[in-house]
Amino acid sequence: MSGLEAIAGAAPDKPGGPGAAGSAGMSLAGEAVSFSYEEARAPVPALCDVSFELRAGGSLALMGASGSGKSTLLQVVRGLDAPESGAVLLDGADPSDPRYTALQREVGLVFQAPERQLFASTARDDVAFGPRRLGWPDEQVTSAVATALDLVGLPPARFAERHPYALSGGEQRRLALAGVLAMRPRLLLLDEPFVSLDPGTRRQLVGILERLKAAGVTLLLATHDVDLAWALCDEILVLGEGRVAAAGPWDFSTAGGRLLAANRLREPFFVELWRRLGRDTHRAPRTAAQAAQALR
Repeated sequence: MSGLEAIAGAAPDKPGGPGAAGSAGMSLAGEAVSFSYEEARAPVPALCDVSFELRAGGSLALMGASGSGKSTLLQVVRGLDAPESGAVLLDGADPSDPRYTALQREVGLVFQAPERQLFASTARDDVAFGPRRLGWPDEQVTSAVATALDLVGLPPARFAERHPYALSGGEQRRLALAGVLAMRPRLLLLDEPFVSLDPGTRRQLVGILERLKAAGVTLLLATHDVDLAWALCDEILVLGEGRVAAAGPWDFSTAGGRLLAANRLREPFFVELWRRLGRDTHRAPRTAAQAAQALR
């Protein structure tokens, strides 16, 4: 079994259950989700009637200006915050469904700041923490840790005994991702994963996410980088001041362009290039390799 097959396959303590091989991705939906923070004893709305859908195995770019509610939505989806109204559905199940708690354990969240997730004295123990909490046998934990570290480009022989805070920022980001992947999530939430990464590390992380997507893991990616969002995500969800400004397939019509601009976003580079070349923007390539092939 390959590393990706192991990540996307069934958890060792739940063979044939949710997350079983062949059904790696988890569907996600928000139904009129609202959430407020409290400030000076007064509610401050962060999400207002947010509704969207993400099919199992699909990929969705969560975009919008800073403060638009992206991080809050990820935390609500993961169950770290409870919505004041509305509901998050996982595989069609709402919070009243007996399956819901188990399904939430198959949702992984990688925070924007990796230090928020790293706490153990070694990289190995940090990645092992989640599987151990799930009660996996020691042999399965060891295998999951090695697989996850290899998958994110941190070979155990070199990195397993390193202290997390002795790693570079990019290595910490990948270690945080490994800690989530070790629990074999069917839905992966990422909050600005490319911030402060050098170009080489960005390429490595993009490659990891492309492989996870190909393996069937569902991706919800919050990012300001529209080019990477276009390269990785089939659809887009734009938030503006906590409300849905757009949801669904990418729209590069005149109206769609105005909507992106209104939310401090631009068209992806290859879409703009295709427009300047007089080509159909809906057939624009998503990567440099696709563009080179199309322009031969």
